[in-house]
Amino acid sequence: MKWYPYGHDFGNAEMGGVTVVNARNVSLSIPTAFAKADINAMQNLGIRMDQSDVHIIQFSGEELAYSVGDLALQQSVEVYHGRGDIQRYSSRYSLRGLLTIAGTLIPDPEFGLYVVTGLPAETYIKNMPLRNNIKTALDGTHVFTLDNGKTWRTATIEVATVVMEGAGALIAYGDKNASKTTESAVIDVGGRTTDLYVARGQIPVTEYCKGKPLGVETATQLLMDTFEAKYDRPLSLLEAREVMHAYASNGERNFPDISVYGKTISALELGRLAREAVNQVGGEIASFVAMAWRQSDRDAVAASFKPVLNIGGGVYYFYRVLKQRIPHLTRPDEPIHANALGYCSLAGRLLIRKFQASSTSKA
Repeated sequence: MKWYPYGHDFGNAEMGGVTVVNARNVSLSIPTAFAKADINAMQNLGIRMDQSDVHIIQFSGEELAYSVGDLALQQSVEVYHGRGDIQRYSSRYSLRGLLTIAGTLIPDPEFGLYVVTGLPAETYIKNMPLRNNIKTALDGTHVFTLDNGKTWRTATIEVATVVMEGAGALIAYGDKNASKTTESAVIDVGGRTTDLYVARGQIPVTEYCKGKPLGVETATQLLMDTFEAKYDRPLSLLEAREVMHAYASNGERNFPDISVYGKTISALELGRLAREAVNQVGGEIASFVAMAWRQSDRDAVAASFKPVLNIGGGVYYFYRVLKQRIPHLTRPDEPIHANALGYCSLAGRLLIRKFQASSTSKA
């Protein structure tokens, strides 16, 4: 059985995974959404179980299968996402998400995963038992299927360690030549939260590691509220998400066709409403960063931290706003997978040590 280093990022809006297959990093990110799957109904609708964007997982010994990601959002009004539930990190859903993504990335019928994952800074600091609970929930040998039972696969998981979110990004993109006294920082803006991480060398500076419920979905809800107030017509969550995605794509995606009493709202107007919501929430995030890092001077925000990385899906919305307050702010090449890339890198180093220690003991 081959072992793979694996970075598991179980976000509250998106979950992602990174591993190494054939000597190169491979990654996947899908919405954090789970729903009980009605396989017969899906097949009757012509949904093929072998499509790359159809994610359904079932464990051996369990009767229920679960739709995961976009499929869950499309097929069910009531989905599990675990928002507001800290214990979700050590839940069966975290395991389902991990194996859905890992099984999509890794072709082997049997494989091992040496896993590094992370927790938001404040949760990591205040809830130490959760780290052990995560290991208990994920560790073990699991038999599962991603193709409705045509093939059953076996994955053995061992959690190597749990770190603070943000640490992964600095492992992947931080200054490798930084001294032990250099303070580096990460602003991780996700779907629902903004998490701040500061480390001196490799040691977290806990007083600056904070979190707040501000993110892309905050701006999405503001867009929905503004639209309904102006047009006396509610904007569905799906419509609002499409508007926000089009806004963030810089012209690569078209705005959806949205009509009010038979009149189509122009793309220009939809873009203006989205921009207004993003600027409002972006300003709130910038203020939170300044207060958390005790630097109220506009020109001094995070000036002593180098680098300051902006990661997460919120980069595509709020980077420009934050850059105005933090001129030396940078964004990595893969902001969505930044933490998971670092987790995977750390998992790889720890896996090598594990094999070396095993070889030494046998010798």
